[in-house]
Amino acid sequence: MNGGVNNSVISAVVLAAGSSSRMGAIKPLVPVGGKSMLDCVLAILRESHMDDILVVLGYEAEVIQQNVLFGDAKVVVNPSYRDGMASSLQTGLAHLTPEAEAALIVLADQPFLQPRTIDILIDEYRRKRPKIVIPIFNGRRGNPVLLDRSVFGDVSELKGDVGFRAVFGNHEQAILTVPVDDPGVLVDLDTAADVQRFERSISPR
Repeated sequence: MNGGVNNSVISAVVLAAGSSSRMGAIKPLVPVGGKSMLDCVLAILRESHMDDILVVLGYEAEVIQQNVLFGDAKVVVNPSYRDGMASSLQTGLAHLTPEAEAALIVLADQPFLQPRTIDILIDEYRRKRPKIVIPIFNGRRGNPVLLDRSVFGDVSELKGDVGFRAVFGNHEQAILTVPVDDPGVLVDLDTAADVQRFERSISPR
């Protein structure tokens, strides 16, 4: 991790609390390129200009903590993770440092992101100060999404298995979409076959 171009603090909130029912395994521990999926995501964030990292665990939290190298990343456990993604997102935002002006919401099943993509989102936020920054690849919105602290209150009102996209409608005029050359922003790895398929698609031929 590297310091930003100014004094604004931007934190990553990694959502890794889900029960991984479709994966048939503990999703954050599924191997990708010789490392666990969550280790891959943390390594990507450390290579970026992110100021600090917070990981939200829930399902099999103890097992994950024993098998992932969290280093200087802060770990919090959401005891209500079965209530859905909204509760994990709220847990993460509630435990951010008070100095954080924005949060990059990263999904634990994004091990193919490029650190440069994260840096681009951070730079665009710092230059233009939108409320929400969304990466776009081939015309499609992806993840991670950066949220300004001014929208955290909207997130606190979400319930159930609803993600942060539910707040977009309240802030359409304040959303900045950023084109990126990174197919990793669209990857959705729900099954072991998904992991294998994407690994094959990016491997040298």
